[in-house]
Amino acid sequence: VTGGRDACARVWDMRSKQQVHCLTGHDSTVGAILMKSVDPQIITGSYDATIKLWDLAAGKCRTTLTHHQKSVRALAQP
Repeated sequence: VTGGRDACARVWDMRSKQQVHCLTGHDSTVGAILMKSVDPQIITGSYDATIKLWDLAAGKCRTTLTHHQKSVRALAQP
């Protein structure tokens, strides 16, 4: 999974080198990505001050957190 200035988190199949999903919904740079092995899911943080939880199989956002005042640049797993 890669994030970029185009506000998209891209999911790739590394064997075929093809894009599987473009996870859109952020309004600015995707600056942080955290992979979760459960379900499978990923969490993205953006310079638009939001955090999104994505269903990786469906390529859809499950929920959005909006309580940051500024850019989200890092995510950590406990």
